[in-house]
Amino acid sequence: MAIINNAKREINAKIVYYGCEGVGKGTSLRYLYERIKPSLRGELKTLQASGGSLLFFDFCPFEQPVFGGYRIRFHIYTLPGKVTNPAAWKMTLKGADGVVLMADAADTSPAGRQGMENLRDYLASYGMSIHDMPAVLQINKTDRAGSMDMATAAAKLELGHLPVCLSTALSGEGVLETFSTLSRRVMERIGAESSLQTESAPLPPSSVSAPEGMMPPASFDAGPGERLDQDVPVAASVEENGPEGPELGTEDKDDLKVTLAVEAVTLTDGSVRVPLTISLHGQARRFMLKIALEPNAETP
Repeated sequence: MAIINNAKREINAKIVYYGCEGVGKGTSLRYLYERIKPSLRGELKTLQASGGSLLFFDFCPFEQPVFGGYRIRFHIYTLPGKVTNPAAWKMTLKGADGVVLMADAADTSPAGRQGMENLRDYLASYGMSIHDMPAVLQINKTDRAGSMDMATAAAKLELGHLPVCLSTALSGEGVLETFSTLSRRVMERIGAESSLQTESAPLPPSSVSAPEGMMPPASFDAGPGERLDQDVPVAASVEENGPEGPELGTEDKDDLKVTLAVEAVTLTDGSVRVPLTISLHGQARRFMLKIALEPNAETP
C-alpha cells in the first residue's frame, strides 16, 4: 500500500524490478533513469544489503498534483547481479506497490519458473499475492530469441494473467513501455484506495521543473524477531516526531489512526504477524507487530 505524506501532500509508491541474475534488471533501471529529466529525479544509488547490491532512485513524474492535491513520487528498486541471500529479495519486496517481473527470452532453463515461485513465497510472507497487486511481465533479450509469442512465454511462467512487454534492455527497446504500463496500473490502484479520500485528477503532462525538498527513502522497519544487517531503503518519505516532539494532547489523540495494512499472516512457528499503519499529525508509518501464541497449560 502506498504511503501518504499529508504534510507534504505527497503519495510515495514503491516499484520493484524482480528477476534472476543476468536477466537485465539493472540495465533496465539505468536506462529508465537516463531517460527521466534530471530535474525530476533523485540520485541513482547503490547500497550493499544482505548479500545483494541494491540499486534505487526516486522521481516525481508530474509537477502538478495528480490525486486531488497530492503529488505522486515513485521509488524504483532492484537487486542486480547475483543475490546470495534470499532475505535480500524478501526485504526489497517489502511494501511494494507494483512489480516488474523480468524473464530472459533466450533462457530455456527452469531457473525462470523457479524464480517466480520464489517471488510468490516472498510476497506470501507479507500476506500479498502477485494476483492482487499491479504487475507486468517484461520478457527481455528478445533480439536473441527471434520472434516471440508473448502469450506462450507468459503461460510457461504461469503468469498468463499479466500484461506482457517485450524488451531489449541494452538498446532500451520496450523498457519505457513496461514502466509506463505498470505505473499506470499502480496509479489506478492508488486512486481506488478509499483511505486517500481524494478525487483523482486528469494526468497532467510531465514538467521540466522538479519539486523542491526531495527526501531520501526512509529505512525498513524491523519487526520483533527481524534483523537487518544495515538500513535498507523503502518507498517512503515520511517524518516522525523526535523524543522532544509535542506531547499528545486531546486534539492529537483524535488525529491518531491505527489501521490494518494487509491481512495478518500466520507463520510456521505459530506466531502471527500483523502489519499496521499508524497515522499521526498528518504523517504515516508502517509497523510489523509479531504476536506469539502459546497454548494454555491444562490444569491437572
